[in-house]
Amino acid sequence: MTFSVGGCRITFSYFFFALVALLLLFDRSGVAAAGLAAAALHECSHLGVMYAFKSLPEEIRFNIFGIDIVRNSRPDRGYWKDAVVSLSGPAANLLAAGLFYVFRSAADRNMMLANFTLFLFNILPIEPLDGGQALYALLCLRWEPSAACRAVGIVSFLFLAPLSAVGFLTLFHSPGNYTLLLVCIYLMCLLVFKRGKYF
Repeated sequence: MTFSVGGCRITFSYFFFALVALLLLFDRSGVAAAGLAAAALHECSHLGVMYAFKSLPEEIRFNIFGIDIVRNSRPDRGYWKDAVVSLSGPAANLLAAGLFYVFRSAADRNMMLANFTLFLFNILPIEPLDGGQALYALLCLRWEPSAACRAVGIVSFLFLAPLSAVGFLTLFHSPGNYTLLLVCIYLMCLLVFKRGKYF
């Protein structure tokens, strides 16, 4: 399903709706709902900062792997703004986690954990994630884009390798606990097959 709003093309995959419906249908603890709310806050923060910088996206894609915001061509923006846009999502999650912690109640625990987990995940300096995007933009302030891209690739591998090792150890010591390992494999596949496509 595709439509346009203010020159921005918005595409929804039917698998996206199916995944959200399944998560909410089997969510007895409220964790999935909290995760979806944290993800919505994260993406809305990106879009809000882009709007403030008058740099609206060309396309927003909702698919089974998440939400892809396709930004306009880089010459229209500065690297500082790119870094701020990239970091705005994790910053919003960290702020929300802090607020839920300060004004916590039993019902807010899931929201606090969901926001803090999303912050920790996205702030990692790995190419497909916000931390990797911000690192690339900041390096481009001093280096050529090609050199910055290579540096981010190296940093991404240096972070993913130990994370993958932890994922294997976690699976070995806690059979069935394969979440971290699957996330690392997914990120490695993105690094291999979509090298440099995020900049």
